[in-house]
Amino acid sequence: MSVWADPSFFEVKFKCIKCGICCVGTQMELLPEDIERIEALGYRLDEFAVFDGEIYRLKNIDGHCIFYDPVTSTCKIYDKRPIGCRLYPLVYDGRQVYVDRTCPTWDTVPRREIERLAPYVARFIDDVKRTRIVIRLRKGS
Repeated sequence: MSVWADPSFFEVKFKCIKCGICCVGTQMELLPEDIERIEALGYRLDEFAVFDGEIYRLKNIDGHCIFYDPVTSTCKIYDKRPIGCRLYPLVYDGRQVYVDRTCPTWDTVPRREIERLAPYVARFIDDVKRTRIVIRLRKGS
């Protein structure tokens, strides 16, 4: 079973105000499990993702994530959103995991959440690099 099998485990527990800043101009990377979860909702891969030559990422429309509704400031697939979205506002710079201060409530992320999820944030970055191969193997193409 994949480490990513239970998406709810990766929810950062903090005071998210659902402002949508994290959905604007996003280049969120996708795991194979993310792609499968979104495809199960009836979306085709080419409708919601782009491949940049190395990594699958959520597609942007009008400067925001394809699933973000700017009128209601909500995510159309919130319960099925990608792991990377769930891990935000934790980010990894190649050396350390930290809280992105672009998030208006970055200071509500408890230290224990950073410690709990830091190993997964780093692993997430490694695993998204394998998404293309895993998707091709699973689809037999």
